[in-house]
Amino acid sequence: MSNNFNKFKQQIDQALALVESAAGVDIPQLPQEANEQFVDTQSLLERCELVCKQHEDKKPTIRIIHHLACSGGTLISKCISAMPNVYLLSEVHPFTELAVGTGQPKYAPSDIISLSKYAGIPKQKKLAAKLFKSAISEVYSHVESMGGVLVLRDHTHADFTTNEPIPEKSALLALLEDDYQIKSVLTLRNPIDSYASLVKNGWVHFEPKSFDEYCRRLLLLLEQFEPEKIFKYEDFLNEPQEQMQAIANVLNLPFDESFEDVFSMFKVTGDSGRSSAVIGSRESLAGDSLMAEAKESLYYNKFLIKIGKCNENIDRNTII
Repeated sequence: MSNNFNKFKQQIDQALALVESAAGVDIPQLPQEANEQFVDTQSLLERCELVCKQHEDKKPTIRIIHHLACSGGTLISKCISAMPNVYLLSEVHPFTELAVGTGQPKYAPSDIISLSKYAGIPKQKKLAAKLFKSAISEVYSHVESMGGVLVLRDHTHADFTTNEPIPEKSALLALLEDDYQIKSVLTLRNPIDSYASLVKNGWVHFEPKSFDEYCRRLLLLLEQFEPEKIFKYEDFLNEPQEQMQAIANVLNLPFDESFEDVFSMFKVTGDSGRSSAVIGSRESLAGDSLMAEAKESLYYNKFLIKIGKCNENIDRNTII
């Protein structure tokens, strides 16, 4: 159904391009009886738009949260998991090889995608996409059948902070958007703090390994989201109830204010630093050299401008 619909959309786009290219062409006057046989093109376009709208309405809705590594995403993901009947799959990505590594194959008896890489199966990426979509579909149907809500935590790090080419959009979004209505949010942290944590954990997987390059990649990620779908980690720490309610509204999730009491019970991957059961700020890891680099960073300054801040007083307490 999805492939047929995409072909239909493609044909409509081609027809529209043909109509637009002929906009300046003089069309000879036809006899009245010939004019009456023509179909109203505006009505045809409206009918096509209606077909597209009906198809979109029939798509199931899936929720996705995006964030880079070391940016507070684990905490927010745990809080999302604490919402009633919500089930979160943590750090999903259809193609990344970060978990595969370069040494001996890892023991992963249930990970068919990784096993197919180890086996050297031809056109493995195409196979991985099919396996991934099928698995998501099965989990989605299973959770929905029991009255639950599925949320995917995108492994955004694999798309934007490795040496792989940066995609026009998240690989997860690109793979699922034909079959699902996507509701998604992006959470971010002051890049000075997230980059400092990234360095500490040894997760700088891109070249050059500079703070400026990190901010350039962060800006490319920001461009893919409308402002109302972007949430700041620092705001979440200061106002967890208000921010969690806002996130739940965008994702259309059920909300329960007791999440602060239970979020620490939920287990997710990528829990690199926070172990406290209390939502609160922590001391920055940024040293003097990073603060000096931030002051000279062209892309950090662009980042500050984009989010409505200035670059006059960068210090360890900078809050975006």
